[in-house]
Order: sequence, then structure tokens, then C-alpha cells
Amino acid sequence: MPKPTKDESLPPMRAGERESRAGGEQYCLSPLPVPTDSEHGVDVAHIDVRHDEATMDLRQGASPESLLITGHVFSVGLVAIGGLALIFLLSAVYKGSLPLELVAGGLGSIYAVILFPLFAGILYPDVVLKRIPPIRLHRQRREVAFVVDAPGRRFWLPDPTNMWLMAISGAIAMPTGIMIFVDMFEWMTNPETAFPLKVLLIHIASLAFLPLYPHFHDFCRKLVGQQRQTVLVPWEDVIAVCGFNPSLSAGGVTGFGWNFALMPPDPERPGYTLPGAGIIVGVGGLPGALAQWEYIRRFMEEGPEAITPSAQEWGLEWYDAQVARERERYERTHDKRRWQRFRREQWWNHARFAHWYTEYRMKHVLPRAVPKDWLAEWSRPLPKAQWARPSRPLTELSEHLRAAYQRGEPFIEMGNVEDRFGVEVEPTPRKAYPTLPFAANAA
Repeated sequence: MPKPTKDESLPPMRAGERESRAGGEQYCLSPLPVPTDSEHGVDVAHIDVRHDEATMDLRQGASPESLLITGHVFSVGLVAIGGLALIFLLSAVYKGSLPLELVAGGLGSIYAVILFPLFAGILYPDVVLKRIPPIRLHRQRREVAFVVDAPGRRFWLPDPTNMWLMAISGAIAMPTGIMIFVDMFEWMTNPETAFPLKVLLIHIASLAFLPLYPHFHDFCRKLVGQQRQTVLVPWEDVIAVCGFNPSLSAGGVTGFGWNFALMPPDPERPGYTLPGAGIIVGVGGLPGALAQWEYIRRFMEEGPEAITPSAQEWGLEWYDAQVARERERYERTHDKRRWQRFRREQWWNHARFAHWYTEYRMKHVLPRAVPKDWLAEWSRPLPKAQWARPSRPLTELSEHLRAAYQRGEPFIEMGNVEDRFGVEVEPTPRKAYPTLPFAANAA
């Protein structure tokens, strides 16, 4: 029987290399962080949540899309409950009476429907967003800060982002919510009925579980010494790759998904990345991946004046401007059907609330993903005399590549650019990168 080879990795990819696996392809953009032939640097995936003259924070920010979908499902639930209520009301009119127990059950059902967007659209996404710290780039130090999981055995408690936790707590909260309305009505109308204290406590615990569990989880990890850590990776060691993978169904290939990834390598195990760190986002295609990489690379190599941030597509101000544009179009074209369809969609999906809460998330939820004053000292701008400089191989390779682009040679067809232009790069020392605690006031 063959021995497993899980400790044996493939050789680490270098800039320009391309690899095919499982029907998809993967393109390596870094290391080294060389320029591509993309004409523009664009934040395609909207991952630049903050930048200044020295640093940039990359992370998957809040988006109104999930809230719009949740709002749509919520409206469907309300319509379904309204339909049942209408049937019961007509039945009551026909019979000449409306049982109050039925009213209590109907109110409990409405409350249970309201709990769905609370869990699926607000509580659980907030927990996930608060567990995803940003990647912080410092262009003057030429370093990138990644938050990684602690080495060692896998922690025994489920991670707070586990979707089963949301599903179980929601599955408990919704029926107990209905039971509270029914039992409270019984308690108020029948003096011999006991107050439903047990059901009420279970319901309160199910509502409080998702917000409180992450604190308990982190406390337990601290007790066993498995806290997350901040690793400072040299900019020229960072891995940037893009690739596509086929989407399969019973009928065959239905499409391809393009992703861009930025990850920290593990210097002690070449070919591997550090656990629990990095970012992977959808970019729509190879040009989008190259543009996303150029946006990040140009900030690090040329500065904030070399990039143009993407327009904000969330928040009340953006939503009001979108409504105003549609209204202006209606007044110009008199396309009443389009205007009415737009207004119905916004109302049905609860779009105004979705954009308001997205703005709230960006201002008040995302900042909680990192402790107070995280990397405050490290993030400060440096005097120009102390700025780190690009390495000689990177400078030489960049000059060769720009000349090749002038000749019309595309980056993705060059292969390993270090071999192509005969530039020797010293291997990274096989020792751990500098590490800081992921805690408040850590330098």
C-alpha cells in the first residue's frame, strides 16, 4: 500500500508560471512582485477598505447583496404568512368566530419569520466579518502583515464562523418564539397555567448565542495558548495567484469562476502557505485579476497617487443617488413600467435598509475585526531616509518586462520570468518570519 505524501509539496510557483489542474488553470503573479502588461490598476473586487500614504488594508468588505437576498426571502415569508392569515380570517368569518389561540399562533409565526433575516442576514454575517482581520500592507517598510492561526493541533471547539452554529441556534429560536406567543396567551387567559419561563430562557439563550459564542471561543483558545498571531512577511515573498476552475453539473461544464488570491508563504515549508491567512476574491476574468494585482502592486511600488480607488457602491447616499438617477430617467423617457418595476424591486428587497445596514457594518462592525491600536506603531509612516528599497533582482526583472511589453509580448505567455531573462534570485531563508501577538497595542 503506498504511503501518503501529504508532507511533500509541489515546488513553489514563481511569477509568470502557469499550471493546469483538474480542468482549471492557475497563473502566478508573484513572487517576485513584477509588473504585468495590464494597462490599468483597478480594485475590481473592492477589497481596498482603507489606505493612506504608507499603509493599505485589504479585506472582503460588507456588501448589500446578501442583505438584498435576505430581504427578498423575508418578503416571500411575510406574503406566505399573510396568505395563511387571510385563509384563516375567511374561515373565521364563515364560522362566525375567530379563536384567539389562532391569533396568538399567527403573531408567533410572524415573529419567527422576522427572526430569519435577523439570523441569516445580520447576526451570522456580522460574526463572520468580525472574524476576518484585514491584510495590512506597508509600502515604506515593504512588508505585509497577515493574521495567521496558531500552530499546533486543531482547536477542539467549532469555529464561530461555522454555519451549523447559526443553523442550530436559528432552528431553536424560531419554534420557541412561536411557543412563547402561544404559551403567554394561555398563561394570561388561564390562571392555572404556569408562566413559560423555561421556553423563554431557551429562546433568549438562542438569540444571545451567536453574539456571545466568539468571546467564549477566544477565551478558551487563550487558555490553551492557541491565539492568532500577526506575521510580518516581506513584500517580495508574498504569493499572488489567479486562476479559474470549471463549474460542473449533471449536464457538464456550466461555466468558469475566476479568483484572485494573496497569501503568505510558509518559509519553513516551501510550497505551503501559512494557515488561516490570506484573501481569495472573485474577479470575473483574467483581465480583472491582472488589474486587481496591478492596483495592489502600484500602491506598494509607486504610492497612493498611482491608484484610483473604485467608486463606493453601498450606503444611503449611493442608494439615494441611484433612485434619483432612475427617477430622472423616468422623467426623460416616460418609461412608467421600468420605473414601477424598479420601485417594486427596491421595496420587495428592502433595499434602503440593506444599504443603511451595510454602511453601519463598514463603520462599526468591520473595525471590530482587529483589536484596538493593532499594529499602531508598525503602521506609522517612516522618514524617507528609512524607506526599504526594492531588491536588485526585482528592479532588473521589472526593466526587462517593461521592455518586453513594448515589443508586444504578453505576460501570461512568458513562463517563469526569472528563467526567461536569466535573473538569479536568492532563495528565501528557511526561518520563520517576525511574529507579533494579535492583540491590542501590539507594535
